[in-house]
Parts: sequence; structure tokens; C-alpha cells
Amino acid sequence: MGTNEGTKPDRHGVFDGGTSRISGTPAGGRLGFLLFLPALLAATLTSARADVTCRPNIFGGEDCTGDGVRSSSRPNIFGGYDTTHGDGTRTTSRPNVFGGHDTTTPQGTITSRPNVFGGDDYRLPDGRVVTSRPNIFGGADYRLPDGRTVTCRPNVFGGQDCR
Repeated sequence: MGTNEGTKPDRHGVFDGGTSRISGTPAGGRLGFLLFLPALLAATLTSARADVTCRPNIFGGEDCTGDGVRSSSRPNIFGGYDTTHGDGTRTTSRPNVFGGHDTTTPQGTITSRPNVFGGDDYRLPDGRVVTSRPNIFGGADYRLPDGRTVTCRPNVFGGQDCR
């Protein structure tokens, strides 16, 4: 889900100096979520619920599947990740000046920045915002623009399950 190994942000959830992980990769939580955010939003728009499972892959990124969506990521030379989605679209992330990441998608750029809750705010290409905060399960809760909440927690594969 852009890794500044040992610094901010993570790969799908929470940042705490690289020890919290959403994906089992050094990037951890928030960034992984950012990488999978376009596919997750598509899944939540077409169903009442989004079930996503991620696990580390051999390239240093992660593979995510769920609700008819799939993605695979790997680190890039910019300190972020390149992600290929099941429909063939690609996203690229890199650190930004706000302490978060910018992820370029076919629909536009998603920008993240840390928030006061210990999570991140993600500004979508259409201006809507997704807000995250750490949860008691070691993952994060993401408040989507439509008011629904996606809860992510670590899984046995070293990745994260989001529902």
C-alpha cells in the first residue's frame, strides 16, 4: 500500500518509525493503503462492503486481492511504490513535502499528509477526503467520503485484512 524505511509513512495503515506494518513490508501501513485506495474505492462503490487481503510479495511490495479487485506493488526509485492493478492500470507513488505521499493514478493524483489522529488524510483527485486513524487491532480505520468506515488489521501472512 512508498517507503521511507524507518520513517513516515507506512503501507496501509499506521506509521510509527517503520515498526507498524499493514503489509509486512518496511513501508508498513498508510502507504500500502494509499496504493490500494483506488481499487478499494472502486470495490466499495459497487458493493456494500469491501473485503481486501494483502500479503508481502517477493519484490518487496505486496499483493492484494478482494471483492473482484487485485493489485501487486514493488518499490520504485523515488522512494515510493509502483502498483499494477488487475485491470492493467498502474499507479506510482513518491514522498511529498507534507510528510505523506503523492500517488499518480489514471484518474489523477491522491495526496496524503499526516493528521492529528496519528493517521493520514488522503485527498482524492475529485477533492474528496479519506481520513485514517490507528485502531486497537494494530491496523487503521479509514473513513471514506460516503461516511462508511473500512477497518484494517494485521493478518497471519504479514499483510493486512480490510473490511
